[in-house]
Amino acid sequence: MNEAVTGRDAALAALAASGVHVTTAALADISRHGPELYRKLREREPCVVIVEAPDVESLDVMALRWMFKGGVTPLVLCPASAAECAELATTAAKAATLLRVPAFLLLEDDVAEEELAGPPPSDFPALRFEHPAPQDQIDQPEDDAEVRELDALLSSPPLGFDATRLDRHPRGSGRPEWLVVSYGAASRAAGEAVARAREQGQRVDLLRTRLLWPLPEAELLRATAGIKHVVVAERNLGQYAQEVRRMLPGLPVIVAGGVGKLASETVMRRLARSPRCC
Repeated sequence: MNEAVTGRDAALAALAASGVHVTTAALADISRHGPELYRKLREREPCVVIVEAPDVESLDVMALRWMFKGGVTPLVLCPASAAECAELATTAAKAATLLRVPAFLLLEDDVAEEELAGPPPSDFPALRFEHPAPQDQIDQPEDDAEVRELDALLSSPPLGFDATRLDRHPRGSGRPEWLVVSYGAASRAAGEAVARAREQGQRVDLLRTRLLWPLPEAELLRATAGIKHVVVAERNLGQYAQEVRRMLPGLPVIVAGGVGKLASETVMRRLARSPRCC
């Protein structure tokens, strides 16, 4: 009898096959690792950091966002299922190798311990990067110039990789008015809520972000074309929603979250609530 393979098993196997250096850090301690990881970034040492989120009641996604000096945004991938773990682990390894930087894979226990229904996938599209143009360094302090260059490097999204997955409402029943944004383990509750809302006649699209940081701004803007209300389903009190709200100042952005595991009923309540009252 074959032994069950979990999302964590699949991710570790994919990283072992990549040959890139791998290290592990707990999400609760990530700020403590910040200086060493920033040194690796400055010295262009490729590695993949598996960020474990075991037994946490709320995901501190902003600790990941601000782990580097000067506000440099790290590259953080976040699988929503066991089936995605190997793919995003491979993507992180390719990104680390191509850009010569630390890349991060956020593994929530709900996802990491989930068993795969079949063999781990192994055939993934090739990645490439368009390196940013050199930064203008006239009259800039040396430290500021380096921060700008590193941030520009990490802000260049990988080509050949789907940073988001958009599940569109069937167009035959009218143009969608709502968009639910989710990531990681919260995506399951978000998907269940969207399916129920559609059954009840609500026109809802679902955007699942696989690239947590940098925020996939282009994909978010495309997904909100014609949308009237946005709900962000996340496993905290609205940290990611604040970043989405910054990107979409003209739209009501409603938080569907809380401490602990996110329930589909929580997302449903937010979909049913008037956005003007939030």
